[in-house]
Amino acid sequence: MPIQPIPGGITPDPQANLGALALMNNVNNYAEANVSVTTSGTSVTLTATQALCGSLLLNTGASGAFTINLPSTAALVASLGPTVFVGYAEPVQITNNNIGQTGTLTAGDANTTLTGNVTIATNTTRKFIMTVTALGATPAVTFQNIGTWNL
Repeated sequence: MPIQPIPGGITPDPQANLGALALMNNVNNYAEANVSVTTSGTSVTLTATQALCGSLLLNTGASGAFTINLPSTAALVASLGPTVFVGYAEPVQITNNNIGQTGTLTAGDANTTLTGNVTIATNTTRKFIMTVTALGATPAVTFQNIGTWNL
């Protein structure tokens, strides 16, 4: 849900980084939210909105160890809006909420790099920093593990 909706028919101009429309666009794109996803089977595929929501809660349903599949790198970068820049970073928090199985974060394609521990045991939260490392025809991002804690 946007913090400040942009009126229909108006597109923020990425060249006007300091304008009110660019500010509204950035506030809406970078605002964090809590999102719950129910797992099932041995795999869950996230949308860009879910992956970058700020605080993702994975709920009961997986039937065994499961993979947490990120969307394509292009989808991740596109969801950040037209004013995103190389070096932009934001925290991503994923919680395994009493699923009883361990989840493993996996890249959506070869342009997403995962560094550090990417497994998320049951009743554990793992925090990552997602950094945009390239834009254009071949966007790239890195998810760096920065910590974990138990529920």
